[in-house]
Amino acid sequence: MEEDAATADLVLVLGTSLGGLNADQVATTCAERSHVQRCATTLGTVCINLQQTAEDGKMALRLFGKSDDLLPMLIEELGFEPLCPGISHWPNESRVLVPYDKYGTLVTAGSPKMWLDLRSGSKVQITAGHNIQGAKQPQFMHIKTGQGVVQMRDDASCSITLVIEGAHMRLGLWWLDAAIRGAVDVLPVVNQNAEFEGSERQARSRRATSRA
Repeated sequence: MEEDAATADLVLVLGTSLGGLNADQVATTCAERSHVQRCATTLGTVCINLQQTAEDGKMALRLFGKSDDLLPMLIEELGFEPLCPGISHWPNESRVLVPYDKYGTLVTAGSPKMWLDLRSGSKVQITAGHNIQGAKQPQFMHIKTGQGVVQMRDDASCSITLVIEGAHMRLGLWWLDAAIRGAVDVLPVVNQNAEFEGSERQARSRRATSRA
């Protein structure tokens, strides 16, 4: 994101108040560069938001409204066919088989799949590739080990609430779909005690053998 902030020619801000997070520099640096350099290749920053932000004066273009209302108008202005968004269907189950190892790293085809269990009460661990400190959000800066528990799934907000070292975080339900498909190299969260495909059968077999 630091590289994007230093090199972006145009940044679109959709639905965020630019309230002081470290990531805001992607938008503000591009905006400032367009004003100072007057460079034809740096167009600045465009912001779409219902409310005012502290950075409105830096915007090359500022639109007040909902992204869902304004973006279809832009699509039409650019000469494209009207958008016909489909209905999102996220997995109904919160415990799914995924092609990742216990560290959340994508594995090759044929390797045992891991159970990603995001049901309420499941113990979870933020993976080593997280950027919690880098993001510099005050409410999360105390997090070190990244261990926590799943609090609940909320289909209305399409998210799963995690409690990580006392802090509440939301994980989008689309991560379940992405994990099933192996769509990313590293997952943001895994279970503290990873279970893999076939491990339950092996456990039942061991219990049956011990009883015999």
